[in-house]
Amino acid sequence: MNYQIHHPCHINVLPVEILSYIFTLATHDVVSTNNDYKRRYEVPFNPESVTMPTVLASVHRHWRNIALSTSTLWSSLVMSLGQVVRVKAGTNVDDEHAYTTFLDVQRLAAHIARSRNSSVDILIDTRDPEWDFEEDEEECSTHNATCFPYATFIPQILDLLFPQMHRWRSLTVLSDTWAPLRVALERLSMPTLTKGSGAPHLESLILMRCNEFLGHLDTFSPHSQHMFDGIPFAALTAAPHHDLSAQSHPLPKLRNLTLVGVHMNWMHFSRYTLGAALNKSCIQSLELSQHCREVRPTFDEFTGIIKACPLLRKLVIRVSGPRFDAGVQRSDRPVSLPLLEEIHLGYTNVEDAAMLLSHIHAPNLIILSIEDANHIVSPDDEDSGPLLTYLATGFLDLCGVSTDGSSHGPYSYYSAKDSVARTIKTPFPHLERLSLNSVIACMIPFSFLIAAIPKLRHLSLCRTPNALAALLPIQTPFADACTRIIPCRALESIEIFCAEEQTKHILDFVLREREQSGAPRVCNINIHLEVCSADASEIGGYQAVEDDVVGNLITYGECVSDEEDPFAPGGVFNDPDFDEAYLSYPLGSILLVARTYLWPHVNMSRTKASRITQIASQILTTRGNQETRTGSTSLMSGIFTDVIRVRGLMIRQARSIRQITQPGRRVK
Repeated sequence: MNYQIHHPCHINVLPVEILSYIFTLATHDVVSTNNDYKRRYEVPFNPESVTMPTVLASVHRHWRNIALSTSTLWSSLVMSLGQVVRVKAGTNVDDEHAYTTFLDVQRLAAHIARSRNSSVDILIDTRDPEWDFEEDEEECSTHNATCFPYATFIPQILDLLFPQMHRWRSLTVLSDTWAPLRVALERLSMPTLTKGSGAPHLESLILMRCNEFLGHLDTFSPHSQHMFDGIPFAALTAAPHHDLSAQSHPLPKLRNLTLVGVHMNWMHFSRYTLGAALNKSCIQSLELSQHCREVRPTFDEFTGIIKACPLLRKLVIRVSGPRFDAGVQRSDRPVSLPLLEEIHLGYTNVEDAAMLLSHIHAPNLIILSIEDANHIVSPDDEDSGPLLTYLATGFLDLCGVSTDGSSHGPYSYYSAKDSVARTIKTPFPHLERLSLNSVIACMIPFSFLIAAIPKLRHLSLCRTPNALAALLPIQTPFADACTRIIPCRALESIEIFCAEEQTKHILDFVLREREQSGAPRVCNINIHLEVCSADASEIGGYQAVEDDVVGNLITYGECVSDEEDPFAPGGVFNDPDFDEAYLSYPLGSILLVARTYLWPHVNMSRTKASRITQIASQILTTRGNQETRTGSTSLMSGIFTDVIRVRGLMIRQARSIRQITQPGRRVK
């Protein structure tokens, strides 16, 4: 007879406490984070991990007993369109009325019961993958099941969750249309539904309308439902139904508040929701995003909102913020936020963005992210020079220093830059991380900004030309040839999202020049190459196709330009040393060499120097335009005639200051 011996599984030998902890780690998997700049929003937990407790409990009896006895495994409550069941109710399959829909709440009820007294995280996701981006909502009520088949399920879900409000830790409601969010907002703002003490353990509240295009409109859509006048979140704050204005400590543990595409009576919001207990306010992260101009808070309302958050550490404003109506002037007493460390600003108007930042006093800010949000709906670029100049100087109108790069020669440029760095105080002097997304300007405002933030350690650039050149060492006029100012000496990492191979060569040139001038080596460099997406080409969309993660030294293969180069070897530049340096870099890098080294030492007219500035900015921002590049190259021939006369002086200076560039491999 054959006897089969069953050996116990080693994992079952573990103590129950350890196995329970392993189950908890497997269930509450942390949402994966990456450096993708397109990753806008994250829910407090991974929705896919909600099914993990059921999977673990289905293995065998021992695991099931452990899973059912561990209440924290069941603390993630998710309701989505997957729980909406559509069944046939008639005989005619072509008749839409022959089908009925209902909400399957069996799993939700089981999780509520099994979580017992544990704090719960709630996600209500009504996003429809088949939504066609059209909202024909003008003639419909939000409670009309024909117009909004999913909005009618919101009250049913909240009726199950309200008795557990004292256990809520986070609440997230997602939708691509307005109706479900309005219904949820109405239910959360009805004080008669409040039971007990509201939501005293609520830490995160997120309401999100996932449609970034609507924030760029002037008027709200749908027009007939744009205003909600109730007391926001009265059910959560436990406001008495007979006295909504009663002062209390409504949400003592609320840390994160996110409103994306969701608006309300902002005065009531700041006064009754945030400002009910100013001395005990503990909001640390606030986001207001994707609000069309009609429903944005006024300047006074926005000021009241941020004043009600004195402990704020993170502020996110994307296509929102205050309306700067006629007559609004810069305040002499901006709102002080001494603990604010992080600002993310996505703007559609440069002047409004600068005005917004001028109303916030955040001396300890260390992270700043700036994005021109117009690229989502428009291919046209807006000059962000005034915003960059304000970030560098703290002045909304910088008198005497041009930001268009057209009226100053090299001496005026370097003198102004040195003056800005020495005498003008930046509003964020302790900045360590800077992210620029689709920020378009000439090189001078970028240079002002980079020179004003010496503590910068991490720089991220996404489709932001001319910013890299601002990292080049600066040769000031009338100074010793070996003395150059190195901006951002503490720089440790650079991340670039770009669509041009040319950017790699410019970055290589900039890094070599910094190292040769004595700057510490930049250890971490990430380059993400992109191509314009066919589906998004009309709105400026890009798609990443290649990621280059490189170390502190970048090497590239040989590249031969298809253009006929008037400065090719055998032409006017026939000096072997100069040819060796010149061939290592494309035309854009040679312009950077001219800007950095020639102007302070060569007797060149201010007019021609200014023209070089314009050409350099033009080439670096319009590399894909063949006609522009050819014309610029032709214009360069006349300008570099002066350079040819003094090339001997240039080469002697290059050898004395560690050469202009590192000699590279010649192209045969």
